[in-house]
Amino acid sequence: MKINTLLIILAFFAVVACQKANDKNPSLLGKWQGTEWLIFDKPGGMDATQVSFEFKEDGTYNAQFGNQNQSGIWRTEKDKLYTQEKGKEEIMVKLLKADAADLVFEMNRGGQKETLKLVKR
Repeated sequence: MKINTLLIILAFFAVVACQKANDKNPSLLGKWQGTEWLIFDKPGGMDATQVSFEFKEDGTYNAQFGNQNQSGIWRTEKDKLYTQEKGKEEIMVKLLKADAADLVFEMNRGGQKETLKLVKR
């Protein structure tokens, strides 16, 4: 009897531990437009105005990069934003700032530090 109870408790903790945390930072909700894209803290020649995101309350997002469109699910865990495009692997970026008007995140693409700044539309 004690072994069965112990197994049930261990199974419960295993399930809880495997669930992905999601605090769905409410500051991200809404539509965002890129304003600045830095590479190693310097202008990188990328047109940030071609980038936009929409984070929805239901945990889905839409993104546009020039003429490329993307959609999927999103979640946050403390200062990390995770997105997962349909059929693709989950991607993580670090949130440097997320408030009612500004969103700044840092990513590492190909070994280079990139910072994208966005404003709420």
